[in-house]
Amino acid sequence: MHAKDIASALEVLARRLDEEGVPFGVVGALAVREYGHARYTEDIDIVTTAQGLETMHRTLLGRDLVLRAAGLQRSFREPNLLVNIDVIVAGDPAGAEGSPVTYPDPSSESWVRHGAVRIPTLPALIEFKIASGTWGHRDLDLADVQKLIQANGLDESFAASVRPELRSLYLGLLERSRLERRIE
Repeated sequence: MHAKDIASALEVLARRLDEEGVPFGVVGALAVREYGHARYTEDIDIVTTAQGLETMHRTLLGRDLVLRAAGLQRSFREPNLLVNIDVIVAGDPAGAEGSPVTYPDPSSESWVRHGAVRIPTLPALIEFKIASGTWGHRDLDLADVQKLIQANGLDESFAASVRPELRSLYLGLLERSRLERRIE
């Protein structure tokens, strides 16, 4: 799969979701990329509302999207470019149950417009990634935070932008990112 396929699929998806009035925001590697850390990805991760997911099933399924497998109600595939699309519903925990972070409604102030899509603000994205890495045991998400710190020149003062229960985790990743820079 090529980056152009992902970009083309995102463009088509964004247009169709807008046409159907489905609120959505892009997360994952595509959001990370918008903040200066280019990371390879094979899919598109979006957040929408429960109503947005229902609308996707009612209006796009079978026409613009197919399910990747029976029973996977949040795992779609764009059938022409064969790009996977994973859907997170607003209110879902970031990472796993027990996470103090939930994904907000994509029409909230935790999101900003970037071209044809909405992406999380940098503080929200870092919170999603810390929570996913910590509670979801996804080391790549913690590495993304370190790369975002480096790409955006973040320091201790940014910790005030992160919810209190994640600040010590952020500061630990900040220190690790500094150690990594010394080794390089």
